[in-house]
Amino acid sequence: MLVDDEAYYAMYARHLSWGYIDHGPVVAFIIWIFTLIQENSLTVRFGSVFLMSVLPTILYFFTKTYFNNKSALILATLVTANLMLHMNSIIITPDVPLAFFTFLAILFYYLAYFGDQKYFYAGGATLGLAVLSKVSALFPAIGIAIFPFINKEKRFILKNVHFYGSFIFAFMFVIPFLKWNFENDMAFIRYQGSHISRGGSINDFFELWIGLFILIGPLYFFYSFAKPLLNVFHWKKLKTEAKYFSIVTLAPLIYFLIHSLFTRLELNWPAPIFFGGAFLLMIEIDKNKKYIRAYYLQIFYSLFLISIIMIQTFYPLIPLKSKSDPTNRYFMYDELIHDTEKIINNPTMSDYRIVSNNFQIASMVNFYLKPKLESVCLSINYHETLYSFLYNDKDLKGKNFIFIHNKNDFPENLKKYFSDYELIRNSRQYRNNSVIQEYTIWLVKNYSGKS
Repeated sequence: MLVDDEAYYAMYARHLSWGYIDHGPVVAFIIWIFTLIQENSLTVRFGSVFLMSVLPTILYFFTKTYFNNKSALILATLVTANLMLHMNSIIITPDVPLAFFTFLAILFYYLAYFGDQKYFYAGGATLGLAVLSKVSALFPAIGIAIFPFINKEKRFILKNVHFYGSFIFAFMFVIPFLKWNFENDMAFIRYQGSHISRGGSINDFFELWIGLFILIGPLYFFYSFAKPLLNVFHWKKLKTEAKYFSIVTLAPLIYFLIHSLFTRLELNWPAPIFFGGAFLLMIEIDKNKKYIRAYYLQIFYSLFLISIIMIQTFYPLIPLKSKSDPTNRYFMYDELIHDTEKIINNPTMSDYRIVSNNFQIASMVNFYLKPKLESVCLSINYHETLYSFLYNDKDLKGKNFIFIHNKNDFPENLKKYFSDYELIRNSRQYRNNSVIQEYTIWLVKNYSGKS
């Protein structure tokens, strides 16, 4: 079964647009392409499997050609055998095209700066698609753009019209998304502004970076976090290629490091740091054979983590409860979907729209049940979602709904929006003989609207 975020992005693909409130359109088009023939859990995810299988192949080919076979094997293996990037190959989210296109943009601009200027436009195209996938690609883009300015050996590039042309080309990919924002009251910018300004604490700071250390692995983390900072102190002694990969890594690192001091960040948000870090680690191991043993330990460490997650998914041996076990996300909705299907198959209930105040619940219902009236997230005292742009709240006023909530009691803050609410049934999801999620399904009447 899809995890709930994947179902939400599958709804993107059902409602194609040049922009969405929380992300650009690339993930939507990827899902749309791979579900053209048939939409199911496998085809929704096939785009992530395809892209993350092609990525190490492309990296290997170009690195073997322009570096050497050893470097190619190091980089391709590092990308393949890492838990963060491994998750991108089995779950479809905007992080998948973000990783795919940012890795390629870093590579193509390297080839343009150090080899053949024909790669400038390949770099521009992949950079534009990376930013269109997820806005955090802007930070590696900043590093790529300023490299010729701060490195005197490469300042001659500033006289190359193709250097500027590549960024204009990248910007052209983003224009439709910017147009969508202007047409929708700058929805994405407003949402991201509130989303990234959530208050955080020192505990959140350490939780983030310790979590990333565990997730990424000690050697890979060192070359993505500590090494770029250390390189600043002996910048003049660095080889030019090390300067390039350092600045591409430093730009996102500085932003996320400072931002995490006062804001609570999700574990996947600083991912762009580790794209440049992979190249830094590659060139370090290639020139220093003494690090090869540490590299093997890094790979075995990552494979061990991946194995633990895979085993836990099918055979939950570690006694974690509810949301503390990330593999529970694959199983949290089975019973709810089954119970909801029985309700809407009742002729007296079949004409009611299913609603929730949670976009993930609405998306799972839409994906697996395909109700005649699409399920909607009401977004009452909640941020806007895709559904806010598909359905006008005024058109829902006065209607009766089947309402799904992820708690046992009807939410107190929603009672005033309905003239009556009646419990239809409870739905509990069990895994390994324990409850991992509870839902309640209600009949709610005469929705008053948010205004």
